[in-house]
Amino acid sequence: MKKITLLLLLMFANFSFGQKITVTPTGLKDSGNIEKSFVIIHAEGKTAKQLYDESLKYINKNYKSADDVIKGKTDGEYLKFVTFAPSFITIKNGFAKAPFTAKYTTELSFKDNKVKYEIIELEMYNEANYKLNFTGSEISFFIFNKKGELKKEDAKNSIEEYFNANILSLSNFLQGKTVEDKW
Repeated sequence: MKKITLLLLLMFANFSFGQKITVTPTGLKDSGNIEKSFVIIHAEGKTAKQLYDESLKYINKNYKSADDVIKGKTDGEYLKFVTFAPSFITIKNGFAKAPFTAKYTTELSFKDNKVKYEIIELEMYNEANYKLNFTGSEISFFIFNKKGELKKEDAKNSIEEYFNANILSLSNFLQGKTVEDKW
């Protein structure tokens, strides 16, 4: 029953969730305004300091060594942390599937009732150390060609799903919508 409740909560949150990232030829953008490279997570009734403290709790809960991933912070205003994702995405490469790893830096800025969420650096590479770029040419892995035409729809969708799930997870945590551990 708990799993069904969690599934329904996540499905409802997905339908009501407005802050989403989309992949464009120039990088990650706000799906509602592709001029912005960030999204705003709303958390009504919370001060900037409360959101900062809750974000620190989120990092401590979700990372093995929070002190190692946090690369910058200003109490109540700003957090910067690095994530290493060994199983980031898998994309089709001809008949084979190529797994990609990612290392990215997230910046969170806090104001009363809202958090600015931005990925400021993103490196994606496979086990042979070939990079996956947003835009490229025939000799590299790329999502869009130089004309801006989408060439790897599966990569685009997987990256969007990954980051939008992260945004939803953080948003739910900040709003107290996480499933309580019962033990």
